[in-house]
Amino acid sequence: MKKDAYLVVWWMSQVPYAAVFENRVAAEAAASVRNALMVTLSGSDAKVDSVLDWYRRDDAGQPMPAEWRNILGQIQAPWTVKKPPALKAAGA
Repeated sequence: MKKDAYLVVWWMSQVPYAAVFENRVAAEAAASVRNALMVTLSGSDAKVDSVLDWYRRDDAGQPMPAEWRNILGQIQAPWTVKKPPALKAAGA
């Protein structure tokens, strides 16, 4: 990849969509109206330069860098495991 490329990723009706742009202005416009993620790629080794979250914006309206999230999200399970109560056999 000799030129910069811009990957725009968004979700609509629980379906993911993506588009690749060579023009930064077009990519920013597409990301802005869709509240999308915009990933900037450059170099022949497809280095990721930045990931901007157009849903989250600062006070000036500029997109904020995307945050890394654990794929499972917050741990909802307790740290200790409770033993299930002992069951009695029928007729006992």
